[in-house]
Amino acid sequence: MQSWLVMPDEVEPKILEWQERYPALVHVDHVQQYCGLKAYAVTISDKSVPDAEKKKHIFSQPHAHEPAPTAACMNVMNQLLERRGLDGNPTQLAVDALLSKTLLSFIADGNPDGRSRSPERYWDGTKWSNEEFWKWMRGIDAETGEAFKRVDRWSTREDHPKRIGIVYEQINEHEYVEPNRSWESSFFRLIHMLLDRHEYDQLLDLHQTEFVNSPSNCMVILPVLQDELPPEIRESNAAWAEEIVAAWATAGGHPRPEPRPLSYKGQQREYFVQRWGHIYRRLSKLTSEVQNNNVATPPLEQRRLTEIAIRVSAERLLR
Repeated sequence: MQSWLVMPDEVEPKILEWQERYPALVHVDHVQQYCGLKAYAVTISDKSVPDAEKKKHIFSQPHAHEPAPTAACMNVMNQLLERRGLDGNPTQLAVDALLSKTLLSFIADGNPDGRSRSPERYWDGTKWSNEEFWKWMRGIDAETGEAFKRVDRWSTREDHPKRIGIVYEQINEHEYVEPNRSWESSFFRLIHMLLDRHEYDQLLDLHQTEFVNSPSNCMVILPVLQDELPPEIRESNAAWAEEIVAAWATAGGHPRPEPRPLSYKGQQREYFVQRWGHIYRRLSKLTSEVQNNNVATPPLEQRRLTEIAIRVSAERLLR
């Protein structure tokens, strides 16, 4: 699919092309990974309008085994700049209003290291079972042959997986991190770079999950600290989540009807409290999930549902 840009050698040239062709609209930041690849943040806005007058949003994508959000970000950015999708079809976005009244930052691929090691450009459920898919995502434990553990950080000094999962980013000779669970990841380095520069209003973290034995193919997740947040942020999160769910339903998706906080317990929950707590309390923050590795939701539908979440999130800033 020519309009499906997800691999580092596809994403980087397009970002650099936009930077060169649209200097009045595009600002590019990057960090270099240990492997040598660069992770990019692309900010799109009309630079002739003062930033202080604009609402601001971050769209972020941390996981190499979840490519549809990368494809969606790349397609939406092309629509904002070219007024058409990567497939050539005209955009339905309110481009003029978005460029002049908002500042939109996209981390389309927060871990090109992991993505470069992926055996697939998309996961459609026809080739790999979910058990096999999870072994690509997390890696393979050398002793058990099962999926490797999921932690914020691990070292080859102590662990020797048979296969290193693509969810992880190598940060030095021996150590690997999961991007959205460690501040040392390229993903978080970019997020903190953006937050240090602008006072953002919203952040939508773009994900995919498999929805095993579920009638749903998309859902919105509220922060684990939702009930403890300031009232204005808590209310904004809830209203925004409902808008995304309603848009998915109208567009023929099968969303889980009630947005809920992240269901992780124990250590996995604590990662989010520790790494994301300061962001939860600063701005509205949601997570979108679209079905991955299932024939019920083909790749282009995965991208379409993700784009709907992006569009709703961006255009609500215009109100």
